[in-house]
Amino acid sequence: MKKILFFLSLIIVVSCKSQNKKNRLPTVDHKFEVFDLNKYNSKMNDSRVLREKQNDGGYIEMDKDNTYCWFGYTPYNSLFTITKVYYPNGNIKSKGLTNNTGGIQLNIWYEFDENGKLIKEIDYDKPYKFTFEDILKFCEKEGIPLTKGPVLQSTGFHTTITRRIEKEKPVWAIEWRKKSNVLETITLDGMTGKVISRIESEYINN
Repeated sequence: MKKILFFLSLIIVVSCKSQNKKNRLPTVDHKFEVFDLNKYNSKMNDSRVLREKQNDGGYIEMDKDNTYCWFGYTPYNSLFTITKVYYPNGNIKSKGLTNNTGGIQLNIWYEFDENGKLIKEIDYDKPYKFTFEDILKFCEKEGIPLTKGPVLQSTGFHTTITRRIEKEKPVWAIEWRKKSNVLETITLDGMTGKVISRIESEYINN
């Protein structure tokens, strides 16, 4: 009996660790940094946006013009992207996490002045008692597919997760391909997770 209980406990621990690892948030620190202009220039081709797969399976994108510089890194098999925006002088302006499909700001974001001084930390999760992890569990329960890793252009429709403050209340929105020609948009209460609406629309694959 003791052996059975031991093995059951071991299975639960391993399962929890696997779940935590599966949805683990990439780390973003509050340190000053600069845009890697040398890397950007050395890899540029006909397109202004640098896109490159990394040895660790992750994927980076870099963009630059006269008004800003931008960097994104999506780890292998992840639902998250480390996103960084820089001033024209190359100094970091803001950085934090987004989800890989909806581009929503998640967790703590750090903002800097043009000289690189940290001036603000914003918790974008604070208004939402129903968390991003809760949304992932909802999608799993509903059988809604989620794309992991980088979501590249011209690769078809991907489920998107967004959120917003609507009439002073936080809400989530999930848009997914329910059938080959049908999209469903599910809106949930950002505090309770209660489904507010389900709206179907026609999907035309161009």
